[in-house]
Amino acid sequence: MSRINAGRAILGGLVAGLIFFIGDAIVNGSILKSEWSEVLKVVGIGADDAFHNPAYFATYDLLKGLIAVFLYASIRPRFGAGPRTAAIAGLTLWTLVLPVPMIGLLPMRFLPAAFVAMWSILALLPILIGTLVGGWLYREVA
Repeated sequence: MSRINAGRAILGGLVAGLIFFIGDAIVNGSILKSEWSEVLKVVGIGADDAFHNPAYFATYDLLKGLIAVFLYASIRPRFGAGPRTAAIAGLTLWTLVLPVPMIGLLPMRFLPAAFVAMWSILALLPILIGTLVGGWLYREVA
């Protein structure tokens, strides 16, 4: 088993993170904007105020991208290189950052279940695309 090529994993992770950031902006800032406005009214925050700090969200998405590609690189020896393995890594990341934490928050009734489901489903596409591209950029050490 070879070592992870950290340089290529970081490169792939940064690109994946950029794709996550753009995808999250589309999902949360456009598609779900009105739903976010309604949800945030409960705590007295306007949607524009909540999404006003793009540096925070960029950092978060870059961390998700790095985790996705390092996960891909970690499971690649077992599952093989390619899009199937990247999809497994992406689905794993998505599961751990969206539906599972949101399911844990549902009993608090802060977020409506329908909103959580819609958000989770819409967020899956950018995570899969970003992980596929990040995995495509990754190469093992020669």
